[in-house]
Amino acid sequence: MDKTDLNLIIENYLRNPFRSLGISLLIALLASVLLVGGLLSISLSKGLNRLSSRLGADVIVIPQGSEIDDQTILLQGDSRKAYLPQGSLEFIRGLADVEVASPQYFLMSLSASCCDQKVLIIGFDPATDFVIQPWIREVFTEKLPHGSVVVGSDIREGEKKTVKFFNQEYPIAATLEPIGNKLDQAVFVDVATLANISEAANYDSTPTYSSILIKLRSGADAERLSREVYFRFDGLQVLTRKNLFSGLEKSADFMQFIVWTIVGFFLIVAVAAVVISFSLSTRERRREYALLRIIGFARKRLKILVLGEALLVSVVGTYIGLFFASVAFFTFRIWIGEHVGIPFIVPESVEIVAVYAVVILLLHLIGPAVVYGVANKVSGIDAYAALREVEH
Repeated sequence: MDKTDLNLIIENYLRNPFRSLGISLLIALLASVLLVGGLLSISLSKGLNRLSSRLGADVIVIPQGSEIDDQTILLQGDSRKAYLPQGSLEFIRGLADVEVASPQYFLMSLSASCCDQKVLIIGFDPATDFVIQPWIREVFTEKLPHGSVVVGSDIREGEKKTVKFFNQEYPIAATLEPIGNKLDQAVFVDVATLANISEAANYDSTPTYSSILIKLRSGADAERLSREVYFRFDGLQVLTRKNLFSGLEKSADFMQFIVWTIVGFFLIVAVAAVVISFSLSTRERRREYALLRIIGFARKRLKILVLGEALLVSVVGTYIGLFFASVAFFTFRIWIGEHVGIPFIVPESVEIVAVYAVVILLLHLIGPAVVYGVANKVSGIDAYAALREVEH
């Protein structure tokens, strides 16, 4: 393609700016939903995979009536001040199907130096915990110092690397890797430190457990365990790992189905619009193409002009769409993560670049690909017959 051909392609694009820009905007919408759909799918997959690797509990026991939140239930129950019946932990530990039962304790800070909102403080028992401590050991291999805390990835560290609760500062020992849900905004402490925080808050310094995480023995029957617990206690719920994950997976699958259905709709609309627009345009410009053939343009060159204009339409639309989709996705990624109701982790840089590359390649090809048949018809035009048709 020489400079003359490039100038002709640009002139043809600008000759009817409303038509050209209209098609480019359809391509831009397609680029936007493709980019967001790709990034969203990867984010949800990463979130579910990370959450699955974090969850070591086969069964979770929480207070009856807790408003289950899929964002947090896999490591904890409800963050409200709701507690399990007295004696339930000891009873569960004595069941034949139970290998380990570990309590968790919840405390909500009304304010903290790290955040602009309430912070959930999660206490665990170092002697029995098998869920939070393996997660902590990924970033902090030493024993957690007394009075120190471990924070989620969304908690901001101050200059002193401390957080303040109820007018007392606590050193941050480590920051956890993101998990893609509200636990990224939580603070984790051992039960002794939680007792100090509770005392500073004028709560009962002896925390009452808010959930029990259970690891079953090999070959254990979770349904039998549930029946035994329900027979002995009122006021609690017993949830199995299978029940917890099935709901999350169904939600993720449904969301991805909706996203890719929208992508498919815009793909069909964009392809139809490009084909119809270029078919009408080339029919209107038969005389122009005939004159170009008469003055010496080869058939292949006419074909290149049509394909080049289709490529220009695609390129303009692609980058408009990518710009606005990028601004929207990365500006509101935290809001999206908080409201999708499913673990959500923004992809790594390499994954993001790969998604951009695929979207750009696909949409750069879509224009020339769908008008290839139209370009073939233009290249096969009979110049003199076309001129006679126009004259008559």
